[in-house]
Amino acid sequence: MSKVVSLTDAYQNLVAATDLLAAARCLIDIGVAVGLPSPSVIDDYSTNRLLTAEDGQAMASVFGWEENFQSDWVDQKLYLVSPIAAVCRVTTKPFVWDAGAVAEAIRAARSRPPVNWHLTPERGIFGGLTVPIHLPRCRTGSVAWVARDPTVDINKVLAEHGDVLRLAGHRMMELVYASRDERPEDTLPSSSLSEREVECLTWASLGRTDVEIGTIIHRSPTTARFHIDNAIVKLGARNRTQAVAIASQLGLIHPLLDASID
Repeated sequence: MSKVVSLTDAYQNLVAATDLLAAARCLIDIGVAVGLPSPSVIDDYSTNRLLTAEDGQAMASVFGWEENFQSDWVDQKLYLVSPIAAVCRVTTKPFVWDAGAVAEAIRAARSRPPVNWHLTPERGIFGGLTVPIHLPRCRTGSVAWVARDPTVDINKVLAEHGDVLRLAGHRMMELVYASRDERPEDTLPSSSLSEREVECLTWASLGRTDVEIGTIIHRSPTTARFHIDNAIVKLGARNRTQAVAIASQLGLIHPLLDASID
C-alpha cells in the first residue's frame, strides 16, 4: 500500500518537480490528501486537444482517467458546452461544482441533440474543485480535483485548503507552459504600437470603418487607414481582422471612454 503524503509535503514536492510526470504524481498526492483523488489539467479551453507529457502520454491517463472519459471530451468537443469552462473564462477564483447540477445545466441549455457529458454521478463523478488559470495570449485553462466519493464536503475542502490548491494549480500550469516549445519573444510584435495605432485598432475592433474612425479621431480616412496598416505590419498580421485578434490576445485592445460615438 502506497504511503499517504501530507498536503504540505505534496505541495512542496510539486514546487520541486521539473517535469510533468513528476508533477502529475504530486497533483494526485494533493488530491488524496484533501479527499479529491482525481486531478484534471486542461491547458487550453479553446481546443479539445488533450494535454500530453514530455513522452507523449496523455496526462489524463497518467491521472487515472478512463479511456471513455477522454474519448468523450475529444470526440464530442465538450469544451464547447462545459459550464465549468465558462466559469473559468470569467473568474480567477477557485470554485466548486456539483456534478449533478452541471449535467442538468447542459441538458437544459442544449438546442441540438444531447451530448454525452462525462462528469456525472451515474459515471461515478460527484463534483469537484477547479482552479481557473489564465495564460498568455488570452488562453484559459484549469487545474481541478474531482470527487468520486459522494460524502466528500467539497465546500469544506475549498474553505480549508483553497489557498494551497490555488498555488498548486498555478505551479502545475507553469510547468505545462514551460514544457511547450513556444518562446515568449516569438509572440511579441516586431515593434511597439503607437498610441494612435492602438486607438485606431480599438475602434476597428468595434466595427468602425476607416471613414468613421477618421471622423472620431478628427483625421482623414486615409490617415486612419495608415495607422491601421502600420499596426498590421508591426503585429505580423495579414489583415485588420487578424491584427485586431492579435492585439486582443496581447492585451492591447482596451475599453474606450466613449464607445457610443455616432
